[in-house]
Amino acid sequence: MPYCPDCLQEARAGDSRCPLDRSLFVCSSCPRCEAEVFAKERFCAACGSHLEAGPARLAARLKTASVPARMAATLLDGLALLVVYEVWLSLGWPAGPPALALLAAAWWVLLPLGAGQTLGQHVMGQVVLTEDRRSLSLRESLGRTLAAALTWAFLGPVRALFRADGSTLSDLWTRTRTWSLVAAPRRAGPGSGS
Repeated sequence: MPYCPDCLQEARAGDSRCPLDRSLFVCSSCPRCEAEVFAKERFCAACGSHLEAGPARLAARLKTASVPARMAATLLDGLALLVVYEVWLSLGWPAGPPALALLAAAWWVLLPLGAGQTLGQHVMGQVVLTEDRRSLSLRESLGRTLAAALTWAFLGPVRALFRADGSTLSDLWTRTRTWSLVAAPRRAGPGSGS
């Protein structure tokens, strides 16, 4: 059964994130026989081996985010960042390119740390994880943001930024990936008429 790695709450059908802390649900398996185990179990029900910290894997179904969806998320982030910059200016804080660069760096480095996504990615149902599907560390998030800024600054045409598999050069350089959460099919209820 998928569970939250932070609060150990079990997932409800169709959910990919914990409603309390927004962590992606994970499943654990026995390191010896690879049978699924629950978060609080001390022994594997299948083989009886002692469980210390079995490897957790992401329970959410993911697919690589498409290029148009990633572009839409980036545009939404740009619009949201402009709103944040307007609020920044209304508070009387310093204006200009350095202030905007500071806000943009904080936006694209810090937001993926906690939630695994920026506001635009949240709206588009995307999450940024490493290739082995774990959350980004501060170093990985900073590296990803710098690599993305370099590719946008020096490569010009947007087409050149994406490869055939939907990954960008910054994805390859930092071994991260933008994933789209695949919604689990909802089962029809007893009175739904289907």
